[in-house]
Amino acid sequence: MLDFAISMTFGMTVGVIMCLVLWLNTKFTLNEFITIFGFVFLSSTVWSFTEGRRTDISLLGLLVVWTLSRILVDKWRAFEKILSFAMSMSVVINYYIYLTFIGLKVDGVSKEKLIYMLIYLGIIGAIFFILWIQKISFFSSTWVRDFFYHEDPRTKSNRTIIFSVLIFLTVFIVFGIYASIGVFSENEKAVFYIGFEFFFSFIFIIISFAMLKILVEYSILSDVSEQEKQHQKELKSFIKMIRAQRHDFNLHLHAVNGLLEAGKYKECREYVQKMVSETEYVNEVLPIYDTSISAMLYAYRSDAENNGIPMKFDITNNLKGLAPEAYEINRIIGNLLQNAIDEVSRAKDREYGIVVKIYESNGSSVIDISNKFNGDISEISHMFEYSYSGKKNHEGLGLSTVQRIAESYKGVAYVEMDEDIIHFIVRLPKKTYK
Repeated sequence: MLDFAISMTFGMTVGVIMCLVLWLNTKFTLNEFITIFGFVFLSSTVWSFTEGRRTDISLLGLLVVWTLSRILVDKWRAFEKILSFAMSMSVVINYYIYLTFIGLKVDGVSKEKLIYMLIYLGIIGAIFFILWIQKISFFSSTWVRDFFYHEDPRTKSNRTIIFSVLIFLTVFIVFGIYASIGVFSENEKAVFYIGFEFFFSFIFIIISFAMLKILVEYSILSDVSEQEKQHQKELKSFIKMIRAQRHDFNLHLHAVNGLLEAGKYKECREYVQKMVSETEYVNEVLPIYDTSISAMLYAYRSDAENNGIPMKFDITNNLKGLAPEAYEINRIIGNLLQNAIDEVSRAKDREYGIVVKIYESNGSSVIDISNKFNGDISEISHMFEYSYSGKKNHEGLGLSTVQRIAESYKGVAYVEMDEDIIHFIVRLPKKTYK
């Protein structure tokens, strides 16, 4: 009976450790909880069969299987699973150091050993309960997407390397501490040193988690800052142009008034038509609720027309209240427009130009950007694949970024063909408020 209680306490502790680590860095779902419940049973079974000996190797194997199965289910969040594995393994190793620590005081199976194990379970369970009740987690639910999937390949590579090194060092150092306890003999001095190593390894794990949090949040903040700088630049240009229009408005009124008083009605009509065509540039993008999005659309239109590419807008939805933030919507539209400009720039026939439609359909906001397609029709099925590009010397990250952002908010990005016109369509859901 005592053996059974100890094995179950061991399995429950491992399960709580996994729950705690998952809560701190990922989405904690019902499926994850069910998986962990099965893990508790397996851990307890391993302890019973091995009588507490060499369970560390068996548990490592179980953790690897758990991690690989989670990655296969959702490969886009692979780094999140790797972090869960590494931190779970580190804390489990810390638990083994603790078991060695109490094992020097209590040999074999005893009530005292069970009490010591229950104390650890109580502490780790209390930490998880407090964090869960207070809804405290180290990382946001989108940290993997925002940190790893950067448009710049070099930045993405550097972040992956730094993250991997930190993870490796954490597990390696904690495992090194665990391996070193084999040199101690069972005496009072050994108890002191192993107790010290137990507390040191626990603190080191917390520091490692904090360092990862600082790395992730600083990198994401840096990205947002760069995006904001670009948005501010576009916004200033947009506002400057609007102010210039307001300044010219009085001059135009005087000109119109002069033409009317002189009876030059035909000239007045032509003058007003020219005024209207100039203001349409701005008026077409003004329905957008966020000025930074309007500014970006205006900037891309100016770039396109400077290259002899007409760009037409048909906006009947203001994109307000969507799940993605404004800067993410800008990334979606910006990547699609840049892709369209690159495609049309290579074509001789630019009459169709680029058409931007933004409307609402079935409760979702739809962004439809179309242009004449002169490429190979077989390329279409690969366009949203990571690093795929039909253009030379091009990384092919734009469309995969569009799809990743859309899918992360339960949206969808796809391609449609209408004869020789290609439509890149993104459907984005509304933000849900709880």
